[in-house]
Amino acid sequence: MTIEIISLIVVGFVVLFFLRREQAREDRYFGKKRKYTKKEQAILDYYRSIYNPVPSDEKFPSLQRDGFEFEDISWMATQIVYDNPIPRREDIERVGNGDLVKLLFKDEDGYVERMWVEILERNGSSFKGLLRNDAVEFENLKDGTILHFHSNHIYQIDGDR
Repeated sequence: MTIEIISLIVVGFVVLFFLRREQAREDRYFGKKRKYTKKEQAILDYYRSIYNPVPSDEKFPSLQRDGFEFEDISWMATQIVYDNPIPRREDIERVGNGDLVKLLFKDEDGYVERMWVEILERNGSSFKGLLRNDAVEFENLKDGTILHFHSNHIYQIDGDR
């Protein structure tokens, strides 16, 4: 009987541990305020120190005109710690024609869809690209759609050099 009680207590602690860990992940994902570790705080401080806002450009999509906009990944990195690191500035600087980058497309309700874009042209930190897959939720986004975006919008580089 004692072994069964001890086993139940151990299982309870294990379950509690995993539930708390999962809750922490959800809190991080959904942006709930939490205490950051020193390492996480250093990451946030680093991204805050290097952040440059996206300049306004009529070529970039807008919610009002296009029904979607791109997530400013660089700004988001100043607010939350991503589970996976975002591309480094040096990696983005090496991106050029023919490379694939992943962008986050966001609608007015906050729904986000991740899609690959092939770079056609680069002008400093502004890009012109070709969507390389069909959107699931955005009806007007099909493979082959021409898009304009900024380096802050790049969430992932194919192969992450």
